Amino acid sequence: MTHLDETQTMLRDSVQAFHERYPAPARARRLRDQAIPFDRSIWQAMAEAGWSGVLVPESLGGHGLGVAEAMLIASELGRGLAPEPYVACGLMVVQALVPMAEHSASARALLEQVLSGQTLAALAWQEAAGELSIDDVRMRAVRQGEGWQLQGAVKCFVPLADAADGFLVYALDDGKPVLFWIAQPTTVRTTRTIDGLNFGEVDVAGLTLPADALLASGPAVRDAVAQAIELARLASAFELVGVAERALDATVAYTSQRVQFGKPIASFQALQHRMVDMWMQCQLSRASAENALLDWARPVDDAMRMPSLRAARARAGATALLVGKSAIHLHGGMGIADETDIGLCLKRALALSAWLGNPLWQRGQFLDELMKTGRVGQSDNSPLVVADDLDVAELSDEEFRRAMATWIAANYPPEKRFMKKRAYYADIADWYQALSKKGWLAPSWPKSAGGMGLSASKQVIYAEEIARHGCARIPDHGLAIGKLLLMHGSPEQINYHLPRVLSGEIMWCQGYSEPNAGSDLASLRTRAERDGEFLVVNGQKTWTTLGPGADWMFALVRTSKAEGAKQRGITFLLIDLKTPGVKVRPIVNLKGEGEFSEVFFDNVRVPVANVVGRIDDGWSVANSFLREERIFFGTPRQCEYALAQLDRLAEATNALAQGDFRDRYAQLVLDVRDLKSAFELFMGRLRGGEELGPEVSYLKVWGTETYQRITDELVQLAGDHGGQIDDVVIDGIAADVMNQYLDSRMPAIFGGSNEIQRNILAKQILALPSGRT
Repeated sequence: MTHLDETQTMLRDSVQAFHERYPAPARARRLRDQAIPFDRSIWQAMAEAGWSGVLVPESLGGHGLGVAEAMLIASELGRGLAPEPYVACGLMVVQALVPMAEHSASARALLEQVLSGQTLAALAWQEAAGELSIDDVRMRAVRQGEGWQLQGAVKCFVPLADAADGFLVYALDDGKPVLFWIAQPTTVRTTRTIDGLNFGEVDVAGLTLPADALLASGPAVRDAVAQAIELARLASAFELVGVAERALDATVAYTSQRVQFGKPIASFQALQHRMVDMWMQCQLSRASAENALLDWARPVDDAMRMPSLRAARARAGATALLVGKSAIHLHGGMGIADETDIGLCLKRALALSAWLGNPLWQRGQFLDELMKTGRVGQSDNSPLVVADDLDVAELSDEEFRRAMATWIAANYPPEKRFMKKRAYYADIADWYQALSKKGWLAPSWPKSAGGMGLSASKQVIYAEEIARHGCARIPDHGLAIGKLLLMHGSPEQINYHLPRVLSGEIMWCQGYSEPNAGSDLASLRTRAERDGEFLVVNGQKTWTTLGPGADWMFALVRTSKAEGAKQRGITFLLIDLKTPGVKVRPIVNLKGEGEFSEVFFDNVRVPVANVVGRIDDGWSVANSFLREERIFFGTPRQCEYALAQLDRLAEATNALAQGDFRDRYAQLVLDVRDLKSAFELFMGRLRGGEELGPEVSYLKVWGTETYQRITDELVQLAGDHGGQIDDVVIDGIAADVMNQYLDSRMPAIFGGSNEIQRNILAKQILALPSGRT
């Protein structure tokens, strides 16, 4: 849970205090070495803490809290590496009993014993490897006199079967679901798991039971047991996230103090980037798990809930394994030493990720659910027409999205949808002017300046709807400089430039990058020397987007020698590109288009009045804009469009019938879904008025690299057509392959390359040491 309330904070603190009193790693080793499956005194202490009863109504002896609190406990127990089966023998068993305890005295009595810690119960339902649905059960319960006889399969993969005091056994009575409590001795064959615990086969076939062994029967039994299993999958996802986060924290700590070649090994960039990737996977896993938790708590049907749950469990299992393996490697020799706790992280991840369906199974189930419904995560797309005088900034986010979608559908030129090149003003002037006339050209400007006055979250929705409908991106550097002038410009600058941006009279470009100052922007060398009321500019800018069509440039120039930090001595300057001495040379990109340019300055005289802010303080001016860019780079829309092209090609080639492609495709869908979950978490923070910190950089990294993975798959799936420039058409189905592939190369470079973003995350989020001596 991203934000904890007072109760949740106290609950988290109580679990952490429990770990301090009873350190789990030492306990796990003791149980393993002594071949003891279970420490009853610890289980009793957990019962006294009331953790198994968080979801139980107070009327049945529980705390009556919510699923969020149960997931919080599971996550913290995972972080602590607790070997106790909280999820399997706590949450899952309790959730199977609660619906029946309202109507069955025997079920209620058993529930009380489980909550008190007196009885360790295990749910026995699965009957074969790979049969992971409640509907796969075949065991029959047959009436025999006053009692029952169980016939058929053996129950398998029962956690801690040799330590349990009894089993909740699920069977069918002539097709009707029934649940028994079996406390009498049964035949149990156990198999040890890598984390020192075990699961067992419980052979109850042929067993005769008394009449009072039956706890409940009927459809409600199936629903309760199925719900308990799915809740256990969700809780185990949170536990796996906790395990992964423990492994990451241990790795950061170890590499920060381990010295080689005179430096902490955490200062080596290769290791930093690897740890950042581990951190990103943990972030995605937590975002996915929290998204599944939100869906679980919503009043929706299973068709909507199950894909989120499968996605969360798939991501958490894969992440715990990846982070665990990486942690072993980054610990070097100590990673394979039993005295180091990091090995326990990997072992716990191995055992837990295999239970109730490993990541491969979860991905397959996720894709099956997604293809059945075809409606997961969709918003209300019904049209919403708003009056011209209505302030759309006052609408709810969902209403605003619908209003935007309705107006765009009615006003955007259909022949210009999904243009395959970056549009200059001449290409899109009609759309630019339509937005301007509507008053919807400048979403981030205040209404007093001619903008829409949208909140941060609505600005993102605006950009998403523009992209979703295939609208060409307008030349928008003028909007950026307008917003920046409103923060740092003079009244004269604001009054002159903003109206001309809104009218389309002036087009802008950005002059930041130079031949040796791209991601390392502070190393720029273009100089501006004072000459009375002018600055004389000499130098070169490169990779200037839409430079050939621009009238003005906002640029960073060096006005004095840097003393100390390279960012000092830089000035933010507005340059009229019609000034003598300016030369613009187009750069042809991979697609054969002149989207970029080099701009040369030869004794270009720029009025000092065109300085924004103070001379030598331009870095702080520019940085206010750079910080806001990265959440837009992290929007899922470009990935979703590329994925739609992959869908079309997969349909044309029947690729989903191929098992290898099917799993790769499921992984890509999950990657986009998890990007969206993470994006929504940041959006929630924006809605709450928070300013986003450097952690938002991971949205750019994950989003742009996911985009590339999708387009890589597009080219592979195109087969013989993989080098074709035009759309690939197979069986009458067209897919945009090469344009997407080439476009996907660029976002990972722009706005600070992904390698630079990893450096930022390593320093500012993981606090890894610098490599400088």
